[in-house]
Amino acid sequence: MKPLDPRLIRRSRAVRRYLVVGVAIGLVTTVAIVAQAVLIAVSVGRLFHSQSVVGPILAVVACFGLRAALRWAHEVVASRSAVAVKSELRGEIVNDLLDPRRQGPAPSSSRVITLLGPGLDSFDGYVGRFLPQFVLASIVPVLVIGAVLVVDPLSGLIVGITLPLSIVFMVLIGLVTRDTLDKRWQSLERLGRHFADVLDGLVVLKIFGRRQERGLREVGDRHRRETVRALRVAFLSSLVLELVATLSVALVAVSVGLRVVDDDMTLQRALIVLLLAPEAYLPVRQLGMMFHDSTAGAEAVGDAFELLDHDRHAGWASSPDIARVDLIIESLVVEHDDRSAPALRLDAETIRPGEFVAVTGPSGSGKSTLLDVLLGFVAPTRGRVTVGTVDLCAIDPELWRRQIAWVPQFPGLIEGTVADNVRMANNDATPAQVSAALREVGAADLDPRRWLSESADDISAGERRRIAIARALLRVRTEGAALMLLDEPTAGLDATREGDVLNALRALPVTVIVVAHRPEIIAAADRVLRLTASTVVAA
Repeated sequence: MKPLDPRLIRRSRAVRRYLVVGVAIGLVTTVAIVAQAVLIAVSVGRLFHSQSVVGPILAVVACFGLRAALRWAHEVVASRSAVAVKSELRGEIVNDLLDPRRQGPAPSSSRVITLLGPGLDSFDGYVGRFLPQFVLASIVPVLVIGAVLVVDPLSGLIVGITLPLSIVFMVLIGLVTRDTLDKRWQSLERLGRHFADVLDGLVVLKIFGRRQERGLREVGDRHRRETVRALRVAFLSSLVLELVATLSVALVAVSVGLRVVDDDMTLQRALIVLLLAPEAYLPVRQLGMMFHDSTAGAEAVGDAFELLDHDRHAGWASSPDIARVDLIIESLVVEHDDRSAPALRLDAETIRPGEFVAVTGPSGSGKSTLLDVLLGFVAPTRGRVTVGTVDLCAIDPELWRRQIAWVPQFPGLIEGTVADNVRMANNDATPAQVSAALREVGAADLDPRRWLSESADDISAGERRRIAIARALLRVRTEGAALMLLDEPTAGLDATREGDVLNALRALPVTVIVVAHRPEIIAAADRVLRLTASTVVAA
């Protein structure tokens, strides 16, 4: 795990701005530390010679005040940077999830919730505390050792040799504790996924009398144990770093003390060395204590960029009119990293304008993947899809999708009326057009003024699908969509309403590609594509 991910520097202006300010504050802090040590040593030396120390004492107080002000300024800048970084990443993740050029599988909702919530909240410790200390630990010790070398080369050599030992111990401790901290982050993600899954299936679980208190308690206790284990390791690692730093400073003190006794070194130089030596170790010790603050933040950074780093649609060409050209599939293969076999393999197929094509096959044969390719959500691994003579990957996805009406297997709803959900594809549609679309798909019994919740737990699965089909139908009627893609649109419908939907689809002057298992849809199609794991048979 890197203390500062380079991707965070490249993508976050707040982090870049903070690093510039942090380096400047670190340099001034080092100057104040050296000046303070020198002034204290001068004050003590003057006291031994019965000289006035008012000026040096006032200067020492000014150095203390300057260091306090710099510390306050550093914490303020770091805290504001943490807020800015969280805001930037949250905005970037949300925009990425809504980006029409995004390709690849959508992340699970529980993963996104965990990352946007407690994941990015850990930036308070990562950017607000760890990064400021990381900057100071990178600047202050080097400059302080340089100052010690000027005053006493032997002491500077001792500090220069022993300080890397503290860093080595810190790295070793980090390697030992990495697994523990990784387990804690994984347990937090597992807790979020479990809770989200329980919420999603709460109605079904309640109907069947399955209580989830025990499962939630066990997952929560597992997360609590991992957190306590991480805190225990953090305490022990801090103790080790403190011990190493104390012994290192003791070596310098013994060396200086013996030479002062032997009159090989002046008291003033000895005091400067003794005051500067702990300051060289202090930033590293504090960095080690804050290492565990950085872990959750670094994990969140990695998870965020893993979510953001994916393929994007690169096409910018204009889209041909689907109503006038063929849709040609050539040696199409789609592979996923987590699957040994291709998710879809389709050798050659031509879909002509106005055709009604049913795609069928066993589960896992690539039916939904084919729709994802046609929608531009997934890029082919090999082969291509052409619209007339233009490669689909070269077409601007927004222009392409304007010609498509899509009904997914699990249609989404928004909180609002039935009419609002049907009109979601076209806000300018009139109430008469909305009612006509509902009537055509056998949903005349649904009152357009009926209020629906976003969770759709107040309507049946069949009603939900009919609303989605009416939405697609309205898009064809009012927006001029020329291609309809549907995934199991009549699942959960009775024979009468299924007949209404099929009649409405058959009456449309557009190309219709529908994933289907029900024999009624297959019988109503002009052609059937039967997918298997490795071949496609046209019927």
